[in-house]
Amino acid sequence: MATTVFLQSIAGAILASAHRGTDTAKLDGTVTGWKAGGTSTSRGTVTQSRTSATVTGATNGVEVGQNDTPGTPPEWITPPIDADVTISGAITGNIWASESNMSANVAINFKVDRIAATDGTLTQIVKSARTTEVAVTTRAVNNFTATPGAGVSCNKGDRLRITIFGDDAGTMATGFTFNVGVSGPTAAADGDTFISFTETFGFQTTDPTGSTLYLTDTASDVATAAVDREAWTSRGGGVVNDVTNTAAGWTAPIQVTDTAGGTVVDWYTKQLQAFTLSGLVKFNLRAQESNLAANASVGVEIARVDADGTNATVWSYANRDSGNDGEITGSEQAYTVYPASDDLAFTDGQRLRVRLFVDDRSDIPLVTGHTVTTYYNGTSGGASGDTFLILEQTVTEFVSDPAVTLTSLVTAPYRAS
Repeated sequence: MATTVFLQSIAGAILASAHRGTDTAKLDGTVTGWKAGGTSTSRGTVTQSRTSATVTGATNGVEVGQNDTPGTPPEWITPPIDADVTISGAITGNIWASESNMSANVAINFKVDRIAATDGTLTQIVKSARTTEVAVTTRAVNNFTATPGAGVSCNKGDRLRITIFGDDAGTMATGFTFNVGVSGPTAAADGDTFISFTETFGFQTTDPTGSTLYLTDTASDVATAAVDREAWTSRGGGVVNDVTNTAAGWTAPIQVTDTAGGTVVDWYTKQLQAFTLSGLVKFNLRAQESNLAANASVGVEIARVDADGTNATVWSYANRDSGNDGEITGSEQAYTVYPASDDLAFTDGQRLRVRLFVDDRSDIPLVTGHTVTTYYNGTSGGASGDTFLILEQTVTEFVSDPAVTLTSLVTAPYRAS
């Protein structure tokens, strides 16, 4: 049974959505931010249009643009995949598109990439090469297939990235536009744009209900060069905040520091009984930026470490959901981040390590000279400092059996009375 992914509206967050906060090059080689859109296995509610200007061909492709931010194309990012799958079969694009003039010479196409759960690395799965010209003025459906040259293995927790682009139908001509309709509610009608895969797989879209771990200000019994704090099953005793300086973007994620320009902060759980970390994690992170000009977003990394905090294996990194293009606001609010990845086994005594990060928003780079404040150690749900993560699994503290060593045996001599 095929897996069908419908492209949804750019605006608004969709459960388990995310953005990448990076300036991956467009098909023409220009580096740029991306409007982060969500996907669903169900159709949308209202058809929306995405438009781009044509260029002088021949071209390597022009990604469909975003009406409110010209030059910033959308990328549609799925929730995490729910099982390992190798995508190798034919992929069908069903794309409603048109051009403004028959001289535009636009053929519509799609590209699908894998986003690695651990670090966001992109791997191309397929890029179609259709040359049939789209309809003029009124959008019509373009239904066609493309087959990967080789199968791409996707792990549980990886996401798929879908982009739509115009290419040459003959030779593209500048001075015109083309557009695509997405998020439509009706099958076989304008806006019914989707990508369908031969393979059967699903997506993780249900919030987890296992253990809740709160980020606290309690000192961890792990001692490293970072400021080491504890994440555990009880809330803290009073709100504490960390302040992190922004930097000029585009930038790699910046780890949260205890004070502006200070030492990075790590949170560790207690030593855990053996279990397997798997599925979707819901992270509730309270934060604000000092100025809306900062263009700041936030992200979370989860790793497995040994009892002493060494030998880290990063399980997942994710930025906040795609609402408001991932940007946080100028007052403390709760933001949702959905890390996910493949199964990772923990042995007795190992720990979870949590790190918080400041990153660029999806479409505009971070600006230096500002700060981001994160809040934790709160006492009440839904209030200031209520920063926590929820796992799919239930975790418990590992307590080793005390060593019993028999060092000597003294037997008093027997005396007859």
